[in-house]
Amino acid sequence: MMDNVSNRDQCVLFIDDEQSVLDGLRRALHRAPFQKLFAQSAFQALELVDSTPIDIVVADEQMPGMTGSEFLSIVRTRHPEIIRIILSGHASMERVIEAINAGQIHRFLVKPMDSDLLLEILQQYLSNLRLLATKKGLLNRTDTLGRWEWDILGGTCQWSRGFERLMHFTPATSEGDFTELFGSVHPEDRATLVRAIHDCKDSGQTREAEHRIILHDGSVRWIAQYVDVFRDADRTWRLIGMLRDITDQKEKEFLQTERLFILQKTLDKTVEALARMTEIRDPYTAGHQARVASLAVRIGKSLDLDAQRLLGLETAAKLHDIGKIYIPSEFLAKPGTLREVEMNLMKCHPEIGYQIVRDIPFAMPVADMVLQHHERLDGSGYPHGLKKEEIMLEARILGVADVFEAMSSHRPYRPGLGQKTSLDELLGKKGTAFDASAVEALADILEKEPDLLEDLQRHFP
Repeated sequence: MMDNVSNRDQCVLFIDDEQSVLDGLRRALHRAPFQKLFAQSAFQALELVDSTPIDIVVADEQMPGMTGSEFLSIVRTRHPEIIRIILSGHASMERVIEAINAGQIHRFLVKPMDSDLLLEILQQYLSNLRLLATKKGLLNRTDTLGRWEWDILGGTCQWSRGFERLMHFTPATSEGDFTELFGSVHPEDRATLVRAIHDCKDSGQTREAEHRIILHDGSVRWIAQYVDVFRDADRTWRLIGMLRDITDQKEKEFLQTERLFILQKTLDKTVEALARMTEIRDPYTAGHQARVASLAVRIGKSLDLDAQRLLGLETAAKLHDIGKIYIPSEFLAKPGTLREVEMNLMKCHPEIGYQIVRDIPFAMPVADMVLQHHERLDGSGYPHGLKKEEIMLEARILGVADVFEAMSSHRPYRPGLGQKTSLDELLGKKGTAFDASAVEALADILEKEPDLLEDLQRHFP
């Protein structure tokens, strides 16, 4: 039984009916850098072969019940990838030749054998197996059409015809540095490719690089390279590259990116149109949503929100009062205090806003942010009286920005309270009604930009 040798320790199985021979092998090879298994009969060995990942079997020829060559013939049938070696002092030359010609064994070794020589032979076979596994791993990762290798110790390069066809380039010589292979690579991409290959060499980890090549007619195609390094002490050290043409894939990606850009621009314009609907009906909140969006994004950046969450927060801020389009305009512009029934109706606007935007396919839960922007940590907010972590962080940020901007600005029922008074109000309820980190971030922002509110009001009148 054999699996991917790159994911486990390699293993050699020794079979001999004489326990003294096995003990001698065990002592001689106890420092060998691979796993060792021992069996006294071919039948015991077959059980191990069928149940354990094994790379090489070394069998004595003269064994009771089944000869070594007969045993290895069975191994070849069941597990043809296993290296098969006879180590014997009694086998006839005719039988050995017959076994080799029949493909039953890879090598015949004569007893007694120097342990250092035996170890060297086994390590060479194991090294070749690891090299094949490295190449196979790269082949499995890509539909490979081209291949190149750089023998670092020997200072030579090899490449396939597929490499020449894909790269539209034939290197002048196989001697020297691997960079001679990449004469057709776009000048702007060459340093990136070489850096990825050196990184693979230095780290011992597979690397992938995408780059352009320039054809003889000046046209450009895209190539993906998968590079791995194989090193076996001072015996073998080489870089192996597999490549394929990904021009069609790239063209589809570019087209998809362009389409996504158009869709995003359309979505942005839809958001702006919805925001204007609210401001047209309520002139006192004209610019309010845009100013809140600017403040909320600043706070979000201070709290290390990633780009996608910041975009969702900005979108929600621009739409957070969209539900007010269902509130009678006389309530919105009323100079005095709203009656209880009027206030209850006003408190419906987060839910109405949620209903309006919930089916728009935003990347982030914008509708939930709109729904929760009047919730408060202590449960005193609306519409659902959520508390603490039940409220999204973005909604808590939006709530701080919204209250600060609303208190600072003029309203029909009162003049603007100004930046300092508004911030003091938030600081007084920090950690109870309002998110402490959001309030502190706002305070830091205003300390650094003391004219921020005035700047926003000029920019978004």
